[in-house]
Amino acid sequence: MSHLLAKAAEKQDLDRIDALLDAGADIEWQHKGTGRTPLLSAVIAGKTDSVLRLLDRGANIQHACTAVGFTAMGWAAERNDADIGRLLIARGASLDAASPELHRTPLMVAAQGGHLPMVELLLAGGADVARVDFEGRNALSLAEARGHAAVVQCLQAASAQMPPMLEEAPPLAWPEPAAEGEPASVVRGYMLACNEWETRGYRDAKVGGVLLGSAAFQQERADILAAWCTDRKRVYSTGMSVGNPPVHMPEDLLAAVCQPTASKAEVLVRDHAQKSRALRYERLFVLKRVAGQWRIDMLKKRLFRTEAWSSAIL
Repeated sequence: MSHLLAKAAEKQDLDRIDALLDAGADIEWQHKGTGRTPLLSAVIAGKTDSVLRLLDRGANIQHACTAVGFTAMGWAAERNDADIGRLLIARGASLDAASPELHRTPLMVAAQGGHLPMVELLLAGGADVARVDFEGRNALSLAEARGHAAVVQCLQAASAQMPPMLEEAPPLAWPEPAAEGEPASVVRGYMLACNEWETRGYRDAKVGGVLLGSAAFQQERADILAAWCTDRKRVYSTGMSVGNPPVHMPEDLLAAVCQPTASKAEVLVRDHAQKSRALRYERLFVLKRVAGQWRIDMLKKRLFRTEAWSSAIL
């Protein structure tokens, strides 16, 4: 029953909202995939009356979704909905609640989107112009990077200043690739082999070739795994898709190497700063010593300068 409350909120069916709540629906019900509550659904749908009714019935104004970590105010900023923004501010919503992973505040979200009405509203409410996100960027630098001149002027008038650039430790030197070498040598060999395979497949697909769908080409991918990785059962051991840029690039940086035990090693690889991706990632290769040789056992990834790792496909 509670999931119907979110539907009623999205449709701004106020009578239905009241009826469901009176019948025992959970006002803090969360969508399994996104963590959105009925209040967040109403904000995203731009239904001001639904937002007001849910707040009147006790909805948590500070709840953040799990998908991107936005509160109701964050979603209002993303949607450039000043009417809902004013309502949330009047009800005590935090103006500086940052998403847990990217540390983006509503002001940063509005500034990056070029949403001048929301930027003005948040600044008038006292939003902090100096807060920085996971990459050390604030609202001003995000707006300037997107070319939102009016937002930049507005923020500068509020005394916003460009943040200092975050320092990055210099990378280590890559060793020569070697299947029988030390952990970093094995990782380097695997990366270069994957890069060559994926680059060749992408170029062929771009001109309408059939290489990607051929059994021989997919067998090459399986051979790469056999040469550089353990024989752990992998759901996605073959049939890797190809893209541009490839997952692994020769320019990727060797950030760190550690060996917590005699039979386990970790190699941290970081995207090059000039890599043609919207965001930079770090990849953690976990290796095991098998029959006296280092082999890649698993791979994790995360956005650079964030903390949470997620599993990645070898």
